[in-house]
Amino acid sequence: MAGVIDELLRRIAGFHRSRSAVPEYPMVDEVLGALDEARSPALLERRNLSVLRHLDTVERSGDPAIDAVLEEFLSLAPALPWIQTAGYRGVLSDEFHENYGYVQLVGPNSIVEHRCVRVGIAVWGPNLHYPSHHHEAEELYHVLAGEPSFTGSDGASRMTRPGDSVHHAPWQPHQQDFGATPTVLLYCWTGAVVADAALTDATLAGSESLLRPRRRP
Repeated sequence: MAGVIDELLRRIAGFHRSRSAVPEYPMVDEVLGALDEARSPALLERRNLSVLRHLDTVERSGDPAIDAVLEEFLSLAPALPWIQTAGYRGVLSDEFHENYGYVQLVGPNSIVEHRCVRVGIAVWGPNLHYPSHHHEAEELYHVLAGEPSFTGSDGASRMTRPGDSVHHAPWQPHQQDFGATPTVLLYCWTGAVVADAALTDATLAGSESLLRPRRRP
């Protein structure tokens, strides 16, 4: 019997193989190995979050490989176990938490267990700011929907659109600002994948202001 997310994982692997620019990152080989071997359970315990209300307005890209992932993910979304990063509670605003969430497909404590790779899909509502954070794992983001901007430790901001990829080295601080439509990001981690992302010291120093909503103008 096929597992609940087996087809989604197959489409994510196909998406990676369709990208001409992605193989420049050696981590992709490890991610593909994990995806090709993954077998998901036939039943899942769903956990829904308020961010699911944004899924009806997620815009398709017109790219067949991206939209194949989006369509399968959106069809499964209400039945999946949605989560949020525990370390952000009490630091980031209620508004942020009401408008974001993710599903960890592969990785530690995920639908498919893996000790060395994380693969998941995250969603943010419009006009949110995700303050500076970092993690020990190497990370590759793929934009599936929306037009988020990514800002690195050097302060340079990069606008992205569906089909773009953004790479972060281990412990590289980064932050995101999300555009006028919901953002869907496919993320892949390799290396030290057990620990979740954490807010940087600079972000925590201003944590009182983060409890108040902050939206892009």
